[in-house]
Parts: sequence; C-alpha cells; structure tokens
Amino acid sequence: MNKNLLPILTATLLAACAPTAKAPVATTPAPPAETVAAPAAPNWSQQADEFLKAYSAEYQRLYTQSAEAEWRSNTHIVAGDTANSGATARANERMAAFTGSVQNIQRLRELLEHKAELSDLHVKQLQTALYNAANSPQTIADVVKARIKAETQQTEKLYGFDYKYQGKSVTTNDLDELLRKETNPLKRQQIWEASKAIGPTLKGGLLNLRDLRNQTVQALGYPDYFSYQASDYGMSREEMMTLVRRINEELRPLYRELHTYARYELAKKYKQKQVPDYLPASWLPNRWGQDWSAMVDVKGLNLDPVLAKKGA
Repeated sequence: MNKNLLPILTATLLAACAPTAKAPVATTPAPPAETVAAPAAPNWSQQADEFLKAYSAEYQRLYTQSAEAEWRSNTHIVAGDTANSGATARANERMAAFTGSVQNIQRLRELLEHKAELSDLHVKQLQTALYNAANSPQTIADVVKARIKAETQQTEKLYGFDYKYQGKSVTTNDLDELLRKETNPLKRQQIWEASKAIGPTLKGGLLNLRDLRNQTVQALGYPDYFSYQASDYGMSREEMMTLVRRINEELRPLYRELHTYARYELAKKYKQKQVPDYLPASWLPNRWGQDWSAMVDVKGLNLDPVLAKKGA
C-alpha cells in the first residue's frame, strides 16, 4: 500500500467515527425570573394601635367585674359568709392573669423597643400597661394569687370589724360624729382609742401583705413596692423621699403657725388651762388627723335642705 495513502485513510476513518453535529434548533426564550419583593418593614405604630385597642377592651371588661365585686365585699359583709370574698378574689385573679400575663409582658416590651417609631401617646399607654403588669406578673402567679387572697382578707377584716364604745357596737360614722362634737377630753380619748382598736386585728395581715407586695414587683426588677409606686411619677425611691422632705421643710413655717393656732383653740374648746406642746391625736376632729375642717364652724353652708329636695 502506498504509504502516502495511510494518513488520508486514517483521517477519513476518524471523520466517519466522529459524532454528528446537531443543527441548531430554534427555542422560545425563557421568561425572565420573577423578582421577589422584599418583605415590607413592620408598621410598629399600627401594631401598637391594634394591641392597645384589644388590650383596652379586655381591661375595661375585667376592671368593671373587679370593681363591682370589691364594692359588694366592702358593703355587704356577713359573718361566716365567704361568697362575696370568694367572688372578689376570683374577679381580681382574672384581672391579674390578664394584666400580668407573660404574653402581654413580652408584647409590651417588644413594642417599646421601637418607641422611636411610636407616638408619645402610644408610648405612655404601653408603659402604663407594663406598669400594671408589674403589679401582678404571671411569671410568679402563685405569689400574685397569695397577695390577692391576703388583700381580700384584709378588706373583710377592716370593713367587718365590730367597733365598740362604752360596751356597745358602733360604726365608724358614729365615731367620726363623736369626734366632731364631743368636748370632754377623757371621752374623746376613749372614742379615739375605740377607733384604733382594729390595729391588732390588721397588724399581722399587713406585715404579710407588705412582703407579698414586695415579692410581686421584684419579678419585673423593682426592689420593693414603694420604689414601684414612685416610678409611676417618673422618680426613684430616693428622689421621692427627697421631694417629700423638701415639701415638709418648706411647709414647716406654715404648719407651725396652724399647729399653734389649733393647740390654743382646742384647749379653749375643751376647757384645758394647760396648752400642750404637741396636739393630742384625740383632740383632732378626725380619727386619722387628716382633716381639721370640723374645727371651724362656718355659718350659712348647710346644704341639707337643698339636697333633701333631690332624689337619690
């Protein structure tokens, strides 16, 4: 075989064995990929508005039930009957379970993290709701329930107490009237002591209630109940005490004049030759010493005849 033909045959064979190239086929172009829209930024103002609307409706409903139950407990106390106190405790527990719920606390904190995007009114409302939550956080539901029970028991003891004067049962209204009118200092002392006889009955419960209230608010970071209440004024415990001391110092000159006037006027009224350096509590016309207005008799302000013509 001619050696010159070998390369030609080899090339021919290789060409025959090569894959056949496909002719280009016309295709429909693929549609462009859809652009996925970025998620819209949360509208925190709208979310706060929706939350507060639902919160307020439920709060008003539960608050009404609680207030009505409290009223019945305060005005209708029957020895041995626990129906009212039980109903009051349950109503207050439902109120506490809502205002202090873990879900509400979490949501309130979440919304307040975006206070820069909320109105001042929204922020105030949310902060108030969180303040309410601190009074009954359900993270310590057992403590809250114990506190509600203690408060209900104290209310029953307070309004169900049998006050005695000269061996007879009297009401607090009777004692108030006697303190406004009685001029015998010895009898006044007896009346005032009768009004304070409830102290030993309430003392143990008050100490327990103090501890429970402190424990309740500590769950949301307040050191004690006093600090919790001071925070409602935007103040710390120390700032509140500083303010109270300053007010007392500023009012001291005026109070000293009023105190001196009262000592001399009441000594004259009760026919006492010796004017005391300090006002005896039993000399004041109010069993707490809060109101001195009964010391002054202003003529012409008797509204009873006018009110007698009106309905309830």
